[in-house]
Amino acid sequence: MVAGGGGRAVVIGGGVAGLSAAAELSDYGWRVLVLEKEAEVGGRCRTARSGDFLFDTGAQHFHDSFDDTLNAAIRNGLGDKFRLPRQTKGIFHEGSLSEFVPRDLNPASLLPWKAMGRTGILDAAFVGASLLRGYNGYNLRFPFWWQKGDNRLAEDYLAKRTTRRYRQVVAEPVALYAHGAGLYDISESAYLVAQRYTFGDRTGGFTEGMGSLPAALARKAEVVTGMEATGIVREGGSVVGVTARPTEGGRSRKYKADLVVCAVPAPLVAGVTGELGPAASRIVGETSYAPAIVVNMAFDGQPQGPGGPVLLPSIDGFRASWICAGNSKADEYAPAGTTVISEVFAAQSAESLLETSDDVLIAMAQADSARVIGTDRANCLAARVDRHRMARPVVSPGHASRVQALRVEGSGVEGLVLAGDWTMSPTVEGAVSSGRWAASFALAHAAASQ
Repeated sequence: MVAGGGGRAVVIGGGVAGLSAAAELSDYGWRVLVLEKEAEVGGRCRTARSGDFLFDTGAQHFHDSFDDTLNAAIRNGLGDKFRLPRQTKGIFHEGSLSEFVPRDLNPASLLPWKAMGRTGILDAAFVGASLLRGYNGYNLRFPFWWQKGDNRLAEDYLAKRTTRRYRQVVAEPVALYAHGAGLYDISESAYLVAQRYTFGDRTGGFTEGMGSLPAALARKAEVVTGMEATGIVREGGSVVGVTARPTEGGRSRKYKADLVVCAVPAPLVAGVTGELGPAASRIVGETSYAPAIVVNMAFDGQPQGPGGPVLLPSIDGFRASWICAGNSKADEYAPAGTTVISEVFAAQSAESLLETSDDVLIAMAQADSARVIGTDRANCLAARVDRHRMARPVVSPGHASRVQALRVEGSGVEGLVLAGDWTMSPTVEGAVSSGRWAASFALAHAAASQ
């Protein structure tokens, strides 16, 4: 590889991670080509327009404590479009909403006490003490710091010290909201990160939707959509290019490169890159994914409750994991006097509903919205369903050690760097950070090799 400006990079995958890496490399003077097999960039961070309404088809929010995301937005011209509305969150349990205010200094409003019940203070004390002891380490951007609790399931950790009510009403919904997977799938440390993510961060968005960020990042590079990478080209143990073919059919092409960033979901990596080093092979082989379904609805009228997100415990009969209003991101999601409501089905519930018709899913979401937010199905003006079979990587036990090993050893192939939320955390913030880290790793390695 070559250091500094003048190098040629090919990024495989036009999701947030790949585009973040592309933008970072471009800022350092590299010529960057992004190959994306879909018709548009963004991955699960896209925004569709339905009339005057904005529908985020995958990721719904950014969180305000993650500097990489905010900095990326500002550096790429979105600083004046970012919004952090002061909306409360909540948990809907036993027919009523228990609201809480993230990062509030008042303990009475920081947590959903009504939903937690009389034993909630003991549950909160146990989990809070564990979180505070390692607070700086339980940072969504730095999973390689999540060492304490990395090898134990969240359910095993919580079952010893918390009540069943807490696990069903608070912990499971928090895990599904923050990580898209439940307590029997994620690690203890991942759950403590989810606590910080849910109760310590405000949510925000862009005036033109979540898809604004990948669109802005994409302007830093040459992007070819409808082109699927089929392999990397190696000479003497180093990567020198990428082969790709049009998804609609046609002749394959070869793109020369001094550096290749592979930013596709973990299960797809080996099919593109071939053999990898031990650390890379391990994290690729041991990363599984959870599905998700997003239902967006536009209503005439304003919601009664908080913008949210509002977490929906399955013990209360909900099949969706959480619901939020567009004004929890930006007022521009809907014209005055109307609102956008988004509902997310995650993990096993989403798996069981992937083949369900749009009409049935929309009816389910309309019923939940009426129950939780007070909307009227008769006033629904538009709706859209998006299914994601590989929505988010599962932060299972051992994730922190796998990420740390990857950071130290890299891909094991000269000139190849891996990126994606599966190399960090299963969020947009994790994807942004992974792309920036991949670019920094490649630049440092190139400089050291000169």
